[in-house]
Amino acid sequence: MNNRKIIVWSFIFVQLVLLGIELFTHYDTTQRQIALAITDVATMIGVLWFDRWLLRKGSKLSIITFLFVAGSVWLDALGNFQHLYGGYWWWDRITHTMGGMALSALFIDIFLALRKSGKLNADWPFAAWMGFLIGQMLGAIYEMSEWLGDFWFHTSRVRGPYDTPHDLFQNMIGGLLVLGLMYLFHKRQQRQSS
Repeated sequence: MNNRKIIVWSFIFVQLVLLGIELFTHYDTTQRQIALAITDVATMIGVLWFDRWLLRKGSKLSIITFLFVAGSVWLDALGNFQHLYGGYWWWDRITHTMGGMALSALFIDIFLALRKSGKLNADWPFAAWMGFLIGQMLGAIYEMSEWLGDFWFHTSRVRGPYDTPHDLFQNMIGGLLVLGLMYLFHKRQQRQSS
């Protein structure tokens, strides 16, 4: 089995383990458990679809993306299972940083693949920056969904007047961290190919 298959099957395995925990343990209301399971399944399908789409374009998602996506979903779920969001103020910060890393890594991979295939006429920094910005936009849309959920359905997901700005800031920090990591990886690849 090649490394690519190991990465993909490992990702599927860890997400299925999480799905089993979400569906077969009692840690919250049934509706919240179902919602978290749907998030897990949608994330798994989305990542696998993007990876397959990129493979047809002659590229692939990086291992960084698989790790950060799986890590962010697991950290969020762990926060729910163990009630860490209510117990530790910093848990939400960690999960948003990792979420910003996951979203940015995914879209940086996509924009770099479009660049590599010739469908995006841009240099590496511009393609990576566009991926970072799309990741940040989706993080902001998620924050809006939290606020709207509170407004319409009284979900109590926004905790205090500074929760949303803190979340957006942590998403940005995570996105910038992954942008820096991918830049260093890109420079290393350039040195090895010269």
